[in-house]
Amino acid sequence: MTLRIAVVGSGIIGLTSAAELLARGHSVEIFTREEVGDTTSMAAGAYWWPHKIFPEARVAIWARDTYEEYRRASRDPATGVHFERHDRFCVDPDDSAYVRHLVDEWEEFDATEIGVECVQAFRLILPVVDVPVYLPWLATDLRDRGARVVRRELSSPRELFPDFSLVVNCTGVQARYFAEDPSVVPIRGQTVRVRRPEGLTSSTRLYRRTDAITLVLPRRDDVVLGGTAEEGNWDRTPNPDETRAILERCGRLVPEVVGAELLGTSVGLRPGRPEVRLELDTSDPARPVVHNYGHGGGGFTVAWGCAREVARIVDSWVATTEPRLVEGW
Repeated sequence: MTLRIAVVGSGIIGLTSAAELLARGHSVEIFTREEVGDTTSMAAGAYWWPHKIFPEARVAIWARDTYEEYRRASRDPATGVHFERHDRFCVDPDDSAYVRHLVDEWEEFDATEIGVECVQAFRLILPVVDVPVYLPWLATDLRDRGARVVRRELSSPRELFPDFSLVVNCTGVQARYFAEDPSVVPIRGQTVRVRRPEGLTSSTRLYRRTDAITLVLPRRDDVVLGGTAEEGNWDRTPNPDETRAILERCGRLVPEVVGAELLGTSVGLRPGRPEVRLELDTSDPARPVVHNYGHGGGGFTVAWGCAREVARIVDSWVATTEPRLVEGW
């Protein structure tokens, strides 16, 4: 049964949800208040690792599914997905380190051999998503498969009924208002991009339980340096003092990036929540909504696994109800 479905949000969560629904034969229209290039997803230093995303049991399932999708995508250079070495130095115990058991290649090593004092260190092979390549590639693929994209700011799912049979809410931090969910809070992330130095092929993360992140993430043409994780801060204006602090922290950790050409600074608002909300909401039976938001800093890590759960929820709803179909697509 083909439904006419509205997906609200054009970040990585919205685009992957749309892709899975298209794959099941539904008609999909993506509503977005901003271009893909202006979304929080575009500001991400997107490597596969959960950050401030819960609960662990569900995240692990979604993350492994997404890991396999990136393995498939990495076979096509046009996607911008590749696997590279990632060294993770945990100055504080890392609660997200459980995901090392989900990847195919990892080892624990003694970081003091290279002069880093920490409680634990891991070397893994992880997927890295070159976001400025991947997101436009994915958006183009969706359009080629028939998805329509509409620039429109919406304040509530109610605005999309009765034109659509179902709405998928992928509004990220804006779900605080769109879904009237006060548990959603922004986690402000500022990153810096520099020209990629010759020979830098692995990523490095120094983990501390602070708002200051130290991350060096090489991509095809640049390096993402991170960053910040400021809970409750809605300001999307880059802070020059933070830029200088990021450059200093990352330069101490990976000297190769010292003096690299500065290419730009980005700020995104990660959608923090006590746990991801991924469920069917039929509190108004005439206006069914599948919520898919609250992914913290782990959107790229779980996107495809969450999108497939969205599609399964829709399949189950179709099987147990008689959805109102909307003609005239």
